[in-house]
Amino acid sequence: MRVESTTNHISKTVESTFNTGETTGANYEGVPTTQPFFLLPKMEKVNDANRVGRNAPTHVCNTYWSPGQIGLADDAETGVPARLLRRALGGSVTDTTVSAGVYDHTFGILPPQTGPILPSFSFISVLDAATFLLHGCMVESFKLSQKGAERAQFEAAIVNSGKFTTPHGVTSLPAQGTPKCLDGWRTVVSYLDSDGTTTVDLSSLGKVIDWMVEHKNNIRTNKRRQGDPTITVNTGIGAYVRSMPRGKYETNAQIIVDFADLTDWQKSVKNEELSNLKFTCIGPVIASTYRHEFEIIVPRFVFDSPDTGDDEGDAATPINIICLEDATTKGTITGRIRNATATLL
Repeated sequence: MRVESTTNHISKTVESTFNTGETTGANYEGVPTTQPFFLLPKMEKVNDANRVGRNAPTHVCNTYWSPGQIGLADDAETGVPARLLRRALGGSVTDTTVSAGVYDHTFGILPPQTGPILPSFSFISVLDAATFLLHGCMVESFKLSQKGAERAQFEAAIVNSGKFTTPHGVTSLPAQGTPKCLDGWRTVVSYLDSDGTTTVDLSSLGKVIDWMVEHKNNIRTNKRRQGDPTITVNTGIGAYVRSMPRGKYETNAQIIVDFADLTDWQKSVKNEELSNLKFTCIGPVIASTYRHEFEIIVPRFVFDSPDTGDDEGDAATPINIICLEDATTKGTITGRIRNATATLL
């Protein structure tokens, strides 16, 4: 059998209680990814090889089911990738009806003052006998990027508590849906200048070569305690964790633009505070003039020192974005998704 034959599904719901997986097939959707994989939960083991007088282990003991990590990557769109971004940031969602059948979903980073626990969810992977339902999944990192006028890409890393069910036991899982293509040439990268009124539209100026935004949660997957629950497979037994708090999160962003003058360099030198940096990926029409949109916003930022580079011989400047804490959201980035779905969990 071929690894490309694996089918993967993610729950459209989030867990009401950590480690309580979704068991209704209609509450799942197929996962798009260009990176084929299948799952086999790993058991962590210890042995006595480090004892004085031993040259090799004489026995092996099971400890914990490893949290593992699932990597997904594909074209960005307003279905599963949007759901992963929302869960990576973790803040509450505001759903707004823009027009009949058109909805906006806005959300920020879960404030540390609110708590360290991100939304958890379920993931199912099937390749013949390797059929597993993972409970207690969280998004460790999410990245959105674009090269030239190619379609924007997403990358996501998912970790879980170690808890699983096999076989997964969920019936009537839906087929993978058809993604909504976000046209690379429609992307808009813009920000509000330091005067607070002038919008700088880098896309209309034709300056943008590449860009990326990445958010990492540094989830603590090793919060192991006495009394942790266990899973037994045949006669083998291992434990799994009951909590996975987020660590100190990191947000990184970068734009690479054509070098035209010293404007960006001067803004960096002066530490000019800029605002509302938007990476807006735009797709097909939902209704009337409303289109699918996938947007990440950096509310407050400054340019780090621009570097020097080239784009096939043309002078270019990679600029790292220093994302500042926003006074309103208390985070570094926010998200906005426009699609045809009334809610986004």
